[in-house]
Amino acid sequence: MKAVFERVLGRIDLVLFSVCAILTIDTLASAASMGVSWFSWWSITVVVFFVPYGLITAELGAAWPGEGGVYVWVREAFGPFLGSLAAWFYWINNAYWIPSVFMVFAATFHAIFLKGRVPGWLDTGAGATALEAGIAIAATWLAVAIGIVRLSISKWVPNLGALVKLAIFVGLGTLGILGVLSGRPAANEISLAKMPPRLGDSLVFLPVLLYNALGFELMSSAGDEMKDPQRDVPRVVLLTGLVIAFVYALGILGILLAVPLQKLSLVTGTWDALAVLGASWGSAGSTLVLLLGLGFLYACMANIVTWSLGVNRVAATAALEGALPAFLARRHPRHGTPHVAFVVMGGIATVLLVGNALLASDDANVFWMIFKLSGLCFLFSYLLAFPAFLKLRLAKPEVRRPYRVPGGTALAALFSGTCFALIALACALFFQPSQGSDAARATRETLLLGGECAATIAVGLFFAARARGASRSA
Repeated sequence: MKAVFERVLGRIDLVLFSVCAILTIDTLASAASMGVSWFSWWSITVVVFFVPYGLITAELGAAWPGEGGVYVWVREAFGPFLGSLAAWFYWINNAYWIPSVFMVFAATFHAIFLKGRVPGWLDTGAGATALEAGIAIAATWLAVAIGIVRLSISKWVPNLGALVKLAIFVGLGTLGILGVLSGRPAANEISLAKMPPRLGDSLVFLPVLLYNALGFELMSSAGDEMKDPQRDVPRVVLLTGLVIAFVYALGILGILLAVPLQKLSLVTGTWDALAVLGASWGSAGSTLVLLLGLGFLYACMANIVTWSLGVNRVAATAALEGALPAFLARRHPRHGTPHVAFVVMGGIATVLLVGNALLASDDANVFWMIFKLSGLCFLFSYLLAFPAFLKLRLAKPEVRRPYRVPGGTALAALFSGTCFALIALACALFFQPSQGSDAARATRETLLLGGECAATIAVGLFFAARARGASRSA
């Protein structure tokens, strides 16, 4: 039986939800590590990918506004087999992503509150990695508990998270600009000469660029809980896109003005930049930076809660139709939320945190390896979503579309093909070894990532085959 949901998400909720989903604060330092050429690459990404992707999502979300989002779109276009795969990749990527975000959370928590205050063996090296893994596990289960609460309450976590993220990104940029204007030299040269994109260096970061642009479709995962999805979704996509394109640039600028590239940590780089930028403003600056640091921790939690609220609803909708295991569809008797999906997601994340902490000696490597795995699974679902858009445009023209991508079928095909090609290229680039890896480490990383991906795909194919079989026997 299809669940009946309370419609609690208005337009402001959807804007804040989308801002919180797309402003991925955990990968801000990774993006900044591209250097000044990031601004050129981001401009290209906005024009070639971000805008077409936003327009595609606006059409799909307005035409198929029900609960389930990406799963519903792919199922409508290609049937239960590929619909099941899309739901699986979209859900499991979040379980894989949680450890990478909370490793950033834990490392920043360690830097703010524990550095120099714990025994030496817990301050650096493997001991610090183990301590941070423990903090990340505790944060994981806090996020699970928040997600299980009914949406009318839990929606305030991403709502506030969006405002906190905006404050951090704007704060980084503002502090950086004020510092330069007051006479403090920039940590990196910011000039037009450094701006042109360098294909050999910067293409490595294409996965991060695309990853930082994704998330418009997440609000459609809770389509049955929106007050007016057909009208609100297109407007929210437009407004959110404009805000995010500008705010990302401010955040990156602040980091580049504060931290030399050779010293930029992929894990604590954002906090390091805040600390440097605030130091020149005395006690007032230190207080502001501490507040922004606490906001950063909250933003990491809001990241996970926001995506968990969406992907677990996708999983529950798919499970209700037989596309994923039935237990993922179970609803909490009081809150009506897919609580089993949340608990299973937390369990997978915990296993990954423990396993990767045992295999890696430093938190940066743990972060990067888990991020690669989650990113690949995330992008796999989009490899199905973009062709689904074109298929639905051609095969189901009778479906009412309150918003349509302009330009007719030709432009729709161009947008769909370009976005698909970029996502496919990003998937391939994820298999490049981490920077600075020696041959042995590079081989181990590739084998580990390949094995984890193969296992994930095998499980997804098993569920998809069951979904197709159930559909034929129905």
